[in-house]
Amino acid sequence: MIAIFVLAQKSVAIADKVKSTLLDQGFDSELICMDTISCINADVTVKSVYSAIRERFRAKKNIVAIIPMGILVRAIEPTKKTEDPWVVCIEENGRYVIPVLNGHRGANEFATLISDAISAQVVITTFHDDE
Repeated sequence: MIAIFVLAQKSVAIADKVKSTLLDQGFDSELICMDTISCINADVTVKSVYSAIRERFRAKKNIVAIIPMGILVRAIEPTKKTEDPWVVCIEENGRYVIPVLNGHRGANEFATLISDAISAQVVITTFHDDE
């Protein structure tokens, strides 16, 4: 399961496109939106995106978050590199897609897939073996 989070109204269209892309690729995804925005395709609405991210992360669900990265980093509380799910952050205007956690375990691949789907630039910061 991939949990997609959106905090701002301006990012709902990006979230819809990400969910559609992941579903088209055969990945089970849920769209989680703040209850203060209009998010027609939401599977779940929440009062606190922060708490919902933390809950999904602890449940080992992979995360795509279209929110400021600071909120995302504070919410996930990583514990073990080999067991934590991957996490990808999308800048709220959809310009950049950044693998935040576990790039080599899937985040880089999904960030690239998502960036292609929404015509964004992927920003991969992990060390590459060919360098």
